[in-house]
Amino acid sequence: MSPLAGALRAALVEAPMQFAELVDRHRAEPWREFLRAWGELRAEDVLKRDALGRYFVPGGPAEAVAAATRAE
Repeated sequence: MSPLAGALRAALVEAPMQFAELVDRHRAEPWREFLRAWGELRAEDVLKRDALGRYFVPGGPAEAVAAATRAE
């Protein structure tokens, strides 16, 4: 796993986020590199989505926040 993919994964274990939030947090990265890293996460099949459509990776604080989230 690339360092950027690892950073994205770590962020999504900590808190659920919209794709745009992840992009904003990694604006310094070249777009192509960002998309490659995102593709690595998708290929791992670890990404889940909460009721608000935010992405998260199970196994950390983000999972609890996502479980407590209800769409209104």
